[in-house]
Amino acid sequence: MTTSEPSRPFPYVSVLAVSVGHFVHDTFSAFLAPLLPWLIEKFALTYTEASALTAFLQAPSILNPFIGYMSEQTLLRYFAALAPGATATGMVFLGIMPDYWALAALLLITGFSVAAFHATSPALIAHLAPERTGRGMSFFMAGGELGRVLGPTLAIWAVGMWGLEGLPRLLVLGWGMSLLLFWQLRRIEVHVARRPLGELLPILHRLAVPLTALVLGRSMLLGAFGTFLPTFLSQTGLTKAESGLAFAWLYEAFGVIGALVIGSLSDRVGRVPTIVGAILVSAAAAAGFLLTPGTARLAWLPLLGFSALSFQPVLMALVQDYAPNHRATANGAYLALSFIARPIMVIPVGFIADQWGLGTAFGVSAAVAVLALFSLWGLQPPTPAKG
Repeated sequence: MTTSEPSRPFPYVSVLAVSVGHFVHDTFSAFLAPLLPWLIEKFALTYTEASALTAFLQAPSILNPFIGYMSEQTLLRYFAALAPGATATGMVFLGIMPDYWALAALLLITGFSVAAFHATSPALIAHLAPERTGRGMSFFMAGGELGRVLGPTLAIWAVGMWGLEGLPRLLVLGWGMSLLLFWQLRRIEVHVARRPLGELLPILHRLAVPLTALVLGRSMLLGAFGTFLPTFLSQTGLTKAESGLAFAWLYEAFGVIGALVIGSLSDRVGRVPTIVGAILVSAAAAAGFLLTPGTARLAWLPLLGFSALSFQPVLMALVQDYAPNHRATANGAYLALSFIARPIMVIPVGFIADQWGLGTAFGVSAAVAVLALFSLWGLQPPTPAKG
């Protein structure tokens, strides 16, 4: 599906404000993984207890469709503006919790803020830029990807400077972003007219098979490389530190560039062709990575990160295209599926790696992503929004 030429200028200032909010928000939400070594030591956690902390943070994402629907009955801008400060508060207080269950409760509460931001902000982007949703999602997702690149660096630096107890000093960044975001968005009215929720059901039914297949395929590919790429590199010639840096700056950082480029491209050539191209390039780059010996395989990581991490904004824009009258609710349903799929699809990756090695697991994950493309066969174009 291609869109017509826009009838009004692209709202760069407002879209960039929400995207920078995404950057700050995800910078703080990325604190948990790099802080785990200190938390394990402080609370004498087992690895099982430590891994469960991630589940507490992600659990509220199951409520994304409900959060999205509720946000359509009020002002989306309030959800977007408050979340960076609220999420920052939860994450910087991790180090001063008195025990494990207080830590778990804090992460669970913070998870509601994370879910609220991701369920509503893409819908706000679509309201701000309805004729260039792909470009808007590109800026939005690039902000999030950059936050996940720089967040661990900020967390480790802050602990080195002040210790776990000094992390609350970073609160000014989160709440400062919330104030700036509210100031920028305060005059933008994005009330959503009440429409029957039942009219969303045929849309979700039409998208259920292709969207589920694409999300599962993408989640297996990203789960494989996002979870085990540093481990694989550390087993094939690099030190642990070098593997982590290669993962962050050759794989994740190029995902930021891909998110900026691919979403805008989908506005011109269509969502489906862009998704197909991104997955095929990802599979080719994965094959090149696996077949190239030694450290020379690192040359494939920028292309792999660029393509594999780039088409999330296209999938989000696709959902917005099909549900223009229920953007936040549909986006919440999509993100709930996306959040749930990632841990589910990592399990078979780990099993395959245990049986036949990480290289085989990477190859299978790329093949599954390609096979998911067959679900797009016969997908009908979206119908125009009703007035």
